[in-house]
Amino acid sequence: MTRCVARAAVAAFLGSLVALSAQEPLLTHGPLRGHVDASSLHVFARAAAPGPFVLQLVPVDADTPTPAPVTATAAAEHDLTLHFACTGLPPATAYTLQLRAGDVAVPVGDAVWTTGLPDDASQTTLVFGSCAHDRTFREQPIWNRILARAPQGLVLLGDTPYIDQPGEAARRLRHREFLAFPPIAAALRSIPTWTVWDDHDYATNDAFGAVPAAAAARTVFVDYHAHASHGDGEHGVYTRFRSGPVEVFVLDARSFADQGESPLAPGARTLFGEAQLRWLQQGLQRSQAPWKVLAVGMVWNDGVRAGKKDHVAHWRAERDALFGWLGKERIGGVVLLGGDVHRSRVVLHPTSAVAGYDLPELVTSPLAQNVIEANAVPTAGLRFDAGEAHSCLVLTASGRGDDATLQAVFVAGDGREFHTETFRREQLQRVDAAAGYRRLVQQLRARFGDTFTLPDSAYDDVDFGVGDSEVLRADWLAAVASVEPVLAACRELAVEPRCRFRAAGFGGPGELVAELQAGLATLQMLGVAKALQAMAAADEVTLAEQARMLLVMARHLHQDPSGLAWSLAARGERAVAALQRRATRALGAAAGERLRDVVREHLAARASLASGIAALRVETFVAFDEALRRLALGGDRPASLARQRAPALRAGFTAAAVALFGALDGIDAAPTPAMRDALRTWQRQRREAFVAARALLGALDRPDAAAPAKPVADDVVVEALVAQWSLQVCPDLLRFCEDQSGVLASLRDVAR
Repeated sequence: MTRCVARAAVAAFLGSLVALSAQEPLLTHGPLRGHVDASSLHVFARAAAPGPFVLQLVPVDADTPTPAPVTATAAAEHDLTLHFACTGLPPATAYTLQLRAGDVAVPVGDAVWTTGLPDDASQTTLVFGSCAHDRTFREQPIWNRILARAPQGLVLLGDTPYIDQPGEAARRLRHREFLAFPPIAAALRSIPTWTVWDDHDYATNDAFGAVPAAAAARTVFVDYHAHASHGDGEHGVYTRFRSGPVEVFVLDARSFADQGESPLAPGARTLFGEAQLRWLQQGLQRSQAPWKVLAVGMVWNDGVRAGKKDHVAHWRAERDALFGWLGKERIGGVVLLGGDVHRSRVVLHPTSAVAGYDLPELVTSPLAQNVIEANAVPTAGLRFDAGEAHSCLVLTASGRGDDATLQAVFVAGDGREFHTETFRREQLQRVDAAAGYRRLVQQLRARFGDTFTLPDSAYDDVDFGVGDSEVLRADWLAAVASVEPVLAACRELAVEPRCRFRAAGFGGPGELVAELQAGLATLQMLGVAKALQAMAAADEVTLAEQARMLLVMARHLHQDPSGLAWSLAARGERAVAALQRRATRALGAAAGERLRDVVREHLAARASLASGIAALRVETFVAFDEALRRLALGGDRPASLARQRAPALRAGFTAAAVALFGALDGIDAAPTPAMRDALRTWQRQRREAFVAARALLGALDRPDAAAPAKPVADDVVVEALVAQWSLQVCPDLLRFCEDQSGVLASLRDVAR
């Protein structure tokens, strides 16, 4: 009896296996990966029959909360496609998928799905490609090469798939075939993917704008791509995503072409359309990503075969206006990216005059298609061109700040890296004022020598540093005339709000203090001399220009964390206030009012006294680190303590410095009486401690001195070093505040 039961159980189990194997799959495609970002991931699939499906993300880490399930319904009008949008997730968090159709579990494998990188991630790798013909190129090795790179994302720039048919049914069939093609399906199962169309998947070869084949294009495209957004929700398919240090704007260059006038170039034709351009501009203005990739199916340059019109340069007025807008808005880190032409190319557009830097364009095509030699056409800024029938582009962003890099590697289907370009973030931004001052100081050094020797001055005017009659001598007139191009270039720096002199290295002084201070002081003096000469000639326009130059220079100097920069800025501001008063007396009320307007403009953008104190605080701790480093290089007992007790020394100094700067918390235009008293008290106490410290440290430094009655404890020596550095390294904040508040009061008096 027992054997009969066992045989029946085995038969039933085998029967269930046969029934299971005969069951139709519940999915025909997927699940495939769509859009991801730091808080969401999107999943694409296609069902075998209509009905609701429920997707559950299961955290890999048991401590991660399980998100709510997401439902999508397969419907015939959408060709049974499914799009699951899982939102509100933690960044860089891993999950597995569970999918159910009613009570039936759908096999989806145990692959790990991860949300995107956080915005502050310092590295990411993205792959770009276009033009993959699954019908004519049945062997496509490039997809395995892409998988081997394990990128954070894949962007397909169109002709993925080739359709070239107007009907909706035919378009859906080609999408199904493309997504089922084994090497493509394998890549899209593993890599988050974004896609935009080009000509062959929008309509037909080289087509754009209002063409009959485009009528059904968007409906089908939206069904087959799990993006977070598709155009404005009704028109276009543009979208964007962020992956750590890179934000990619995937642009639609087909839907809106020639559909009205360009909003960027009035009177010219539009390519991108008003809504998309507004979306792009707002996105670029808000973007905090170091790198901003503008990816489109077309190429941006005009190096294409004769008669080809579907390239961004065919809408040159709008393209160039966009480049100019990037410069006007000072948007750095922009990289152009395109496909379509079946070439791999690098172009550096000569746009520094309008965009502030030469915009790089990277062209990658095809993933799997023939090479088109007719598109190997020279164009301005072309650096590299090659034809590879199986190729992609790998972009890797690394690092932070101006030293961050973006490496572009062109990879062939056989694994060769056939070209590499590396861009530094510093290259792809409008040059700030610091570079301009650097250049001007070099020119002044060539004119006046390493000591910047100006004509003699018999006395130093309290306001100007040179007498207003002296600047009218022949030698001063000649000196100023010889540097007029330098002064003109300095005046042009007024358009640059940003000025970042190079920071200190190894705790030493920054570039301004170490290399530029004498040159900038000379430039300032020549600007004052030019202004005095203009006043003598009753040239009110030039006088106002020079006053504005001196004040712009002051605002730039205020961006450097050093007391010297603020003192030099105050010297220029003091000179302008005096110029305004003298111009009113010498040239009349109109001239005085012109300079008053210049001062008002300056005050509206001037850094606060609190900003100056913050700058000195930075400088103070840099100077302490350098003092500690230098002391540690010695061979005496204080040097040994500097090496062994560095944390204690730093803690003691920090406490003293915090007390000093804390006395000015909440300062406005000038220190209050209580603040002045607190600063005086701090200085008196530090001087008293310094006297005792100097005696102790001096005794330790003299090898022939009599030994003390009892050994000096290490803690006592540490306290003595802290006392010494507190007075020697910390600035005289009271004097600084009085100087800066006095200048500010003088400017405000002029502006009334």
